[in-house]
Amino acid sequence: MTPPDEERPEESLDEPRDGLLDAERRPLLKALGAGVTVAVGSGVAAARSDAAADSSGVGDTGSDAAALDPQYGFATPDAGTVPEDLTPDHIVELHTDMPADPANPDRPPFFHFEPSGMHVDPGDVVQFTATAPDHTITAYHPAQGFQRRVPDGVPPFSSPVLNVGGAWLYEFSNRGVYDVYCGSHHVFGMSMRLVVDDLAAEHVPDYEATFEGSDDPPLLPPFSPAFLERELNTLSDANEGCDWHWLTPQEVLDTPALDPTRIQQRGSVSFVDVLADIDRFAEAGPLHDDSDDEGSAVDSSR
Repeated sequence: MTPPDEERPEESLDEPRDGLLDAERRPLLKALGAGVTVAVGSGVAAARSDAAADSSGVGDTGSDAAALDPQYGFATPDAGTVPEDLTPDHIVELHTDMPADPANPDRPPFFHFEPSGMHVDPGDVVQFTATAPDHTITAYHPAQGFQRRVPDGVPPFSSPVLNVGGAWLYEFSNRGVYDVYCGSHHVFGMSMRLVVDDLAAEHVPDYEATFEGSDDPPLLPPFSPAFLERELNTLSDANEGCDWHWLTPQEVLDTPALDPTRIQQRGSVSFVDVLADIDRFAEAGPLHDDSDDEGSAVDSSR
């Protein structure tokens, strides 16, 4: 039996996974998956979960409810039921922003963290609250099939898929730069950066200036617009010449707005500031606040 990750030496999490990735890899079709259509078209309010009100007690995790696991954090289907001893130091919301500007109806949906950049102290607890369905908070980590974009010694942490109104909490203990993504909407650019502690320029990790995906060394940067356009066009001759209209994680994490020094100076960086640094979305128009939809409002006043 393979021992769990916490019983394996840290270096085993960084072993090459090329064989597994080659065996399982699919082009854009796998990255999108059937769930994308549901996530984009199902509507926010309709996807709201009533799990917290379920008389079966699904929201009751027992005497260990307040434990913050270093890999799995703490999840609850109702952000209003976070235990008092886990009161967060910071809150990040997970959004799906549908086009709201009649003058720009072809603008793609934006899946994003708000804020998209955050400076925290070591040991701070961050609560991630879902205002829209089908989001996760997942570390870029070799054990997840990606370049390590979290400090050495940090496990491949991830939340479960959150329901609307649900929350996931995690303690950021190690100083450094943490890049995380939403597993459901990664291909659409849903990524964010947290800077833990005050970092001098020489202590910013090299991965901040690079972006590598799970592919073999490619001719194009993985998850760049050009890479995704190539993948899209290889699916069918009918796609020839198609452009990638959505955000990409490379674009988001490469913006000046998410430079670690800038995040430290400002404390937090809004997704609006990230968009302003991406030429093709600099004039994307107003964002639609999904938390205004009936039945999906989230109390983030903690």
